Amino acid sequence: MQRWTSQAIALPPRTSWQRADLEFEGVEHDGPSFVIHVFLNNADATEATPRTPEQNYAGYLTVFAHGDCWGDVGHCDIPGPVSAFDRRPPHPLVPFDATLEISGPLTALPEDTSEFTVTALAFNKAGDDTGVFRFKQLTLLTYA
Repeated sequence: MQRWTSQAIALPPRTSWQRADLEFEGVEHDGPSFVIHVFLNNADATEATPRTPEQNYAGYLTVFAHGDCWGDVGHCDIPGPVSAFDRRPPHPLVPFDATLEISGPLTALPEDTSEFTVTALAFNKAGDDTGVFRFKQLTLLTYA
């Protein structure tokens, strides 16, 4: 299991939004596939922690990754853009943004909560979870 816990994230007033998403930006997927389980305000969560509302479980994301590169040297290197008019699809290993809708778990936090933390636990089937979950930043998106 790989654990990642965020810094405190400010929670906008609950009357200002109806939906909330966590967006993990720039998720790398060049290794084995993995699952991410997300908890709010539960930095002590482990693989044995029940995935229940009482434990502030927010949900999970599954990342179907590329696996090991079997091509020749440079085969899996992500090339830069050729030109602004290049209409080919992006390289399969370009990092992507993964979104988890957390409206319910966020509103279930105590009413006086003004900030919260996110703890993400990443697992893969092979059991080699070290460094499997890599991303650029976490953003809270709210919608009125």
